[in-house]
Amino acid sequence: MKTKKNLIKICLLAGLGLILTGRTPAQTFTTLHSFSATFSPNFTNSDGASPLGSLVFAGNTLYGTAPYGGTNGNGTIFAVNTNGTGFTNLHSFTAISGTHYTNSDGSHPQAGLILSGNTLYGTAQDGGTIGFGTVFKLNLDGTGFTNLHSFTAISGTLNTNSEGVSPRGLVLSGNTLYGTAVAGGTRDQPAG
Repeated sequence: MKTKKNLIKICLLAGLGLILTGRTPAQTFTTLHSFSATFSPNFTNSDGASPLGSLVFAGNTLYGTAPYGGTNGNGTIFAVNTNGTGFTNLHSFTAISGTHYTNSDGSHPQAGLILSGNTLYGTAQDGGTIGFGTVFKLNLDGTGFTNLHSFTAISGTLNTNSEGVSPRGLVLSGNTLYGTAVAGGTRDQPAG
């Protein structure tokens, strides 16, 4: 038993020695894509603006979201190869309208995407049929965009509802998506 512990310590020290002596490969910072400027008054462009959230990786391609820009100024879902080539705007969120800023697909995605098979899943903070955000899916090739859920309206002085509003990110466990929302939901009335 003592020999096994010593062997582990030696291996760890040998690994640390490589790091301390500078034998690790040098890292090079590379810009893969510079997003184009947006144009007023709707902050539109061809590729998106102000990307947020983490990227998801499939094959040699990275996938992400930008909450602004795109053809309607409401954000995009994009792909770019790991070598910086092949930037593609997979989806521009549609225009919003009305006093509650509604649309069919959502707007302003604020979190990264998750990947299951050939399908990307994500959230949009605003838009949807009520204007309080959506959960969506999209194929890796940009086809098959589907609004899976539009969040319900909030009401009352505490702005409550049964499920929350303005979703921010997802995780997948089995066949179930889990996520968080930054507002809405149920809460107790304040003491009077």
